[in-house]
Amino acid sequence: MIHTRINCHVLFTLCLYLLSRAVSAAPGGAALLRACDNALAGGFNGIQGHMCTWYVTPCDCETARKPEAPRVCLPDKVATEALARMVVDGLRARPELQLLDADVAAAKILSGNYPCSN
Repeated sequence: MIHTRINCHVLFTLCLYLLSRAVSAAPGGAALLRACDNALAGGFNGIQGHMCTWYVTPCDCETARKPEAPRVCLPDKVATEALARMVVDGLRARPELQLLDADVAAAKILSGNYPCSN
């Protein structure tokens, strides 16, 4: 009985550990910089292009989930390439952003030009 109880606690603790690792597995700003560099050079094709597009065109509903990410409200007609260039330039100018999650880093850069009014 005690042996089974200990195994259940160990298994539960292991599950919590694995879940916490999976939650923090988001790409960082440095990975976003590499992805967007490759996307700009390669026409936004492949996984790198899709990753860059995903993070440089945030939906306000996505960035609102993390309190450390400022809201970004993009206008309807803004080129993905221009947003990617802005994020790449921002990540190079502020290397400390490369240590943040990609969505937070991109939001911090893009919110300077595309803040939400409310």
